Amino acid sequence: MERRLLRLFLAASVVLSAASLSRVEGADLDGCWSGSWVDCNSGHSGPLRALFCRCGVDTYRVTFTGRFCGVIPFRYNVTLAVTGKEGEKDILSGESRVGILFGTFSYRAEATDTDFVAEFSSCRYQGKFVLKRCCP
Repeated sequence: MERRLLRLFLAASVVLSAASLSRVEGADLDGCWSGSWVDCNSGHSGPLRALFCRCGVDTYRVTFTGRFCGVIPFRYNVTLAVTGKEGEKDILSGESRVGILFGTFSYRAEATDTDFVAEFSSCRYQGKFVLKRCCP
């Protein structure tokens, strides 16, 4: 009986160790980011800030704030999920509804510990966010 429990314990340890090794640690995106955005269709651009908050093992709740036409402020939230890895970069994606006027936006991003670049698109807009981590 004791030998059987030992074998069971060793087998469970091997399985748990393999499972933990299979999860590749990605970038920690929590915190403040700043940079800019540009809409490729209209040429509009402006400053952009983001606050990343981890809300799951592979998900972040991100609050984007910025300015449109230099004076009109905007703010919205999106949940981005880590969907893969390309070299040192985490790949994230998500979707959000940004009011009745702007519709639903889709996002695909690449991120490291210091850089975040996302492409966004909707039925009317297509562009890019380029952010760097803010210094503490």
